[in-house]
Amino acid sequence: MASVMMESNYNRIVPPRSASRFDWLDIWLTANSPEVTVLEQHGIRTDQFYATVLYKSSAALGDGHFVALLQSEVVRRRLTAPVFGYRELAVLFLPIEDPQQTQRLKRLSEELRERLATRLPSGIVYCGVGRPACGTEVRRSFRDAQDALGFCTDLRNDSHATFFGDSSLFQLFRALGDTDKLRHFCQNWLAALIDYDVQQRSDLLETLRVYFDNNGNTARTAAQLTIHRNTLAYRLNRIAEITQLDLEDADVRLNLQLALKARKMLGNNNAIAAV
Repeated sequence: MASVMMESNYNRIVPPRSASRFDWLDIWLTANSPEVTVLEQHGIRTDQFYATVLYKSSAALGDGHFVALLQSEVVRRRLTAPVFGYRELAVLFLPIEDPQQTQRLKRLSEELRERLATRLPSGIVYCGVGRPACGTEVRRSFRDAQDALGFCTDLRNDSHATFFGDSSLFQLFRALGDTDKLRHFCQNWLAALIDYDVQQRSDLLETLRVYFDNNGNTARTAAQLTIHRNTLAYRLNRIAEITQLDLEDADVRLNLQLALKARKMLGNNNAIAAV
């Protein structure tokens, strides 16, 4: 009973006041000096690590409706995570037990995004996730999440959440300012797989992406792809054969991951054609 009461207090809906300059989040984000008491008043413990997760719908929803949807999903999962409205966004401060282990953070924020998308007529929900932070540094997590959400909407990436590491990488790609070189980089590392997928109507490129997203964990990768682990092992062997690359080599893995992320950014911005 006590846990239910605590969850209820944590998960109060704070209606968004998009036009108000005096919204507490606005004050907190723009304050010259961090106010610890402000966080505590809104259910954010200063001794707890949180990752800020921002959700944005492509549809025009009634005041507070989108926040209420997120609220209901958080309560359904029995999460003691504060939820607020901020301008057109639904804001989730997700407690993190170990800031060095972010796989659960990624999995949960994406699951919530998928659930929200199924409950909206448009089926489109953007999501940006900030790095875990503690105390007044949670503001940094919020800024990270804003950057990630900005890139997510720029790329029109409504099929996956965008995380703080991806947004930093996309900033670096944009700073290079040479799409031809990025296109060549993608071609150099991915062309063989892309051609094979087109000819065989297979999904080896997507298999590789999910494999990397799960840090090479074969059990989680197979579960996400809804295939048997033996099928995954076969696909990974085929990827190695087709590309003539050693997937156990750290440099090879790094370049393949960078190429997949560069292709995602450039492809969604119509900057490249063949890749």
